[in-house]
Amino acid sequence: MAGEVEQPETTRAESDRDAAVPQTGASQPALWVSSTYFAEGFPYGVVNNLAEILFKELGASLQVIGLTSLFHLPWNLKFLWGPLLDAYETKRSWIIATEVALSIGLVLLALLVGASPGLGAIALCFAVLAFLSATHDIAIDGYYLESLRERDQSAYVGYRATAYRLATLAIGGPLLYVIGGVLGWSGGLLLAAAVMAGLTAYHAGWLPRTERRRAPFDELVRQIATPRRLAWLAGVCAVALGVVLLLRTLPLDEATVAALWETAARAGVTLAGWTAMALLVVLIVALASLDRIRGRLELRNSVYADAFVSFLEQPRTALVLAFIVAFRVGESFLVKMRWPFLRDTVGLSLEAYSIANGTLGVAAGFAATIVGGKLIARDGLRRWIWPFVLAQNALNLLYVWLAALGASASITMTTTVIAVEQFGAGLGTAVFMVYLMRCCDPAHRAAHMAIVTALMSVSFTLAGVASGFLADWMGFGPYFLLTFLVTIPGMALVPFLPHLDGRETTPQPRKRLERRRTSL
Repeated sequence: MAGEVEQPETTRAESDRDAAVPQTGASQPALWVSSTYFAEGFPYGVVNNLAEILFKELGASLQVIGLTSLFHLPWNLKFLWGPLLDAYETKRSWIIATEVALSIGLVLLALLVGASPGLGAIALCFAVLAFLSATHDIAIDGYYLESLRERDQSAYVGYRATAYRLATLAIGGPLLYVIGGVLGWSGGLLLAAAVMAGLTAYHAGWLPRTERRRAPFDELVRQIATPRRLAWLAGVCAVALGVVLLLRTLPLDEATVAALWETAARAGVTLAGWTAMALLVVLIVALASLDRIRGRLELRNSVYADAFVSFLEQPRTALVLAFIVAFRVGESFLVKMRWPFLRDTVGLSLEAYSIANGTLGVAAGFAATIVGGKLIARDGLRRWIWPFVLAQNALNLLYVWLAALGASASITMTTTVIAVEQFGAGLGTAVFMVYLMRCCDPAHRAAHMAIVTALMSVSFTLAGVASGFLADWMGFGPYFLLTFLVTIPGMALVPFLPHLDGRETTPQPRKRLERRRTSL
């Protein structure tokens, strides 16, 4: 029936899955949800938190250190290979395979740092780790959606968010301390490899088998290793090499390059962020040309064609994309200027801020995400979306009050504001994660999750570009009022969103795969 809404507890796809796939060990998901998302955040933290510190310690120049932000690109581009994880093997197999590769990669990185072969080899190792880690993310997100019913996906969203954040904190805190004061870089990276290997062994032995097996890995290798694709890959590598050689010939001295990079960094410009914005533009253009694209891809025997067009054909896709981009705009503006405001206007010390934000604030955010996920699982997303969205956005106005108090604000007041705002942000995270999962078609969970998570950073990029200029021009009080006002367009979309009562089916479900098989 057109516009039919599936119940959150049991969808048709879930019923078919439960009938065909044994749910061994899946009845106690808290442990494996926590372990998989800790394993997801751990290599991410190594690549995105340690790289710039390591390069600095190795004596890299300013512009080279700045270029470590390029290691984040695979997370923005992971939608390009996300469909492969839906089409081949199982998400469990991909998780274990990438974890084995990540463990080996961390050992290799530790050996390279000890051997001091030069920054080029170390950068290449980080790039490979980044690609493996982004692929690992796709597999874990897809496995989570494959293995849990919709109600359970909501209930355990707090576990996944908490475990992921704990992993990144472990990298930036205890591991960095061990590297600096006990084991050194090689020893610390070997310890990271041991942690990753332990997680791999646990998942290989205990991760539930909950999926149907797709095409085997060797078929994927045969698909990739065709003469045409190998020639295309060789051409891309040749172009990349040519660009590098061309850049080396440009008359730019080190001071000029450093100044340009510093200017871009101050403006909040990152290549990874702009890549996410480019993805948004591509999707908007695709929506405008959907009929033409569908006609060209209808009979193509391609997992990409089916994954991307199925995403664009979902109910009110343009509205969904707008909501995904707009959801965290206000929070993004707030986060960018929170520390400069508290340092310069309130006079908060770095030590006090680390306790208020890094300890109490983080704990409040964790608690809110867990509580929010449980409430959504119990009562449904529609019941809680407005209270949680308002909690995320309206609490920004507390910073308007702090700005009015200025230096007269006490540490207790400031700490309370930070913790309360972080609690509201945690409730917003619960809503956002549940809604993103609702946007993923059961047949293309990994590919669709890769698309929507790649778009999440667009608002952070926009805020990064504009926040400093706006705060300087407006002053902190009006600026924090603006952080609430920019959330109104996103909130105005809520009454029109699909999937609030469960994942909606399309009015006329597509049968492209069946027609394709018939035509072949």
